[in-house]
Amino acid sequence: MREERPDLIILDIMLPKMDGFKVCRLFKFDPQYKDIPVIMLTVRAQKEDKLMGMETGADEYITKPFDTEELLAKVKEHLEMKK
Repeated sequence: MREERPDLIILDIMLPKMDGFKVCRLFKFDPQYKDIPVIMLTVRAQKEDKLMGMETGADEYITKPFDTEELLAKVKEHLEMKK
């Protein structure tokens, strides 16, 4: 992230060293990265997980299995909003 600033982040919750909630919080509460849209794409579909995703700053929360067209539409929507 520090070498190449992404336009958008697609983030899973289930990560090996730090869960996606913590990663999202780090991005969204850092002034340097807070404007980068984060789409959480995860198998965790519980209501509590979705709420946690939104509380940590995720712009979208999509559960697996997912509709590819829906994901692409959300990506396009957020990239166009940045222009």
